[in-house]
Amino acid sequence: GGKGGEEKGWGSRAVSMNKLPKPMTLNRQKYRHVDRVEIESHEILDRFLDSWRQTGGMRYGYLYGTYERDSTVPLGITAVVRAIYEPKQDCAADGVNMLDDPDLEKVDKAAELCGMRKVGWIFLDLEVMAEDNSKYVWSRRPDTYFLRSNECVIAARLQNMNLSPCKECDDGVFGSKFVTVVVTGNQQNELDYVAYQVSQQGMDLEKAEGILEWTSKSECCRVAVPSPERYVPAIFYQDVSEFGNKTTHSAEPYFPVDYLVVSVNGPTFPQEENPLFGCAFPIENRITAPQSIAALRQHLNRPENKPFRPTGQLKCLSDFHLIAYLALNHESILPLDDAAKGLKALGSIVAARDAQRASEFMQSDAWLSLVQVVGASSAEGDSGGAAAGGFGEFGAGTGPVRPPTGGGSRPGTAAGAGGG
Repeated sequence: GGKGGEEKGWGSRAVSMNKLPKPMTLNRQKYRHVDRVEIESHEILDRFLDSWRQTGGMRYGYLYGTYERDSTVPLGITAVVRAIYEPKQDCAADGVNMLDDPDLEKVDKAAELCGMRKVGWIFLDLEVMAEDNSKYVWSRRPDTYFLRSNECVIAARLQNMNLSPCKECDDGVFGSKFVTVVVTGNQQNELDYVAYQVSQQGMDLEKAEGILEWTSKSECCRVAVPSPERYVPAIFYQDVSEFGNKTTHSAEPYFPVDYLVVSVNGPTFPQEENPLFGCAFPIENRITAPQSIAALRQHLNRPENKPFRPTGQLKCLSDFHLIAYLALNHESILPLDDAAKGLKALGSIVAARDAQRASEFMQSDAWLSLVQVVGASSAEGDSGGAAAGGFGEFGAGTGPVRPPTGGGSRPGTAAGAGGG
């Protein structure tokens, strides 16, 4: 429904009534495609919040992970989040402007190489209370809204872009497991995380070429106004009166956004955290701690990443922000599709948590070429940096495998930048 133009028959050209879209009655969806959201580590969310703590600007990101069986619910599905990618965006104290991100396709590919896919998105909506800066305003509640109308439209669009495959459907897809996570204040004025999805009806309305519109009224969505060149079917929604009777209302043109929102359990955290990825390399698209060659050198020289420590090489490589950085900036050295020495090999090593293959990978020609590039860059920016043998432990320098016991200096061995 909602299409326009003479070619489709909705405008000046006559059309049979049985081909017109039928009226729709909105009902609160009683099922959901995902039962729970689980985040592998508290540090993943903590680093996501760091930017707001430092700048006061709101932030959003895409959740990458897998869908797993939920043993606590019959036929249940859990979205397990293993990393958050923060695309290019304009941040302000009262919201975020979502920009086109040309890097997103490569980041999706890098995630796929690590056995992951995009499972949702997350955004901040935090307002500190004036009387106590350790408390947060409880703005999302039953008498206001759970998702604003613009957030609901965006979530519906993202769900339509990430549909779930289904063998039983003629078109091969049905619904979406893509989730929306909001970081906001709760009833106790504490920082909290809540998860939602948009209903199947909401997805259908958004897909119908702009029938679903957001408004300045946060708690209401709007149905597009019909025109001579655009047919819009009648939209109704049902409610229960104070006497327990069902009443039907016409969306002319507004209707409550809550009719399109489905609650999802979580996010929760595992009792024993064993995350796939570490959280040492700087996060992309942040001005407080940008990704760079210098940041890569710091990461490689972190003491806990050294190969003479147990699983040191695997820990060095197991960082999704590092893998995404390599995919975006050093694909010429580590090709995405090279299963022997490129990022495809790196992704499979990290996904399998294979320390032996990680050690072999860091002695490969491709990795040593990358380290030489980093070493040359550090030599240009910091005289003596490469000469000190700071990368000798990774097979690229000429210095000793271990630092000298006395007299020697090792520039660049400080801990890498945190989640700025």
